[in-house]
Amino acid sequence: MLALSEAMARCPRPLQARHFTPRDPDLVAALDQFAYRFAKLQDVMGAHLFRRFALDVPREPVESRPMLDILNLLERYRYLPSADRWQEIREVRSQIAHEYALNPDELAATLEIAFEMVGEMSAILATLQTRQTPPCP
Repeated sequence: MLALSEAMARCPRPLQARHFTPRDPDLVAALDQFAYRFAKLQDVMGAHLFRRFALDVPREPVESRPMLDILNLLERYRYLPSADRWQEIREVRSQIAHEYALNPDELAATLEIAFEMVGEMSAILATLQTRQTPPCP
């Protein structure tokens, strides 16, 4: 999270299309670092942490269940605010990974959304770290 926060701190806010012209190598480096760290955090949480947490805390047999089932389970136990919102975070991650397809206005808007999602992912991590037993569904 530290590298992600550092990258965000190096970016102008709100990020706008005008920040991309002329090309600023420092901004490009900060955005590359942000995009990499954002994608990595989303991947690790989605692919590893949620499944492991579902196995360890509510002790649900999720080894071979699809990711959507795991997200719904974590939402039901209130570890995840919304399975649908997590899917939106995943979609933004994909958009950032394919940034070459976005025009500067779309890219700036998508990155601004991603900046806000970092706070949401951080809150989810905090929830998972503080809950040792499942609340009642």
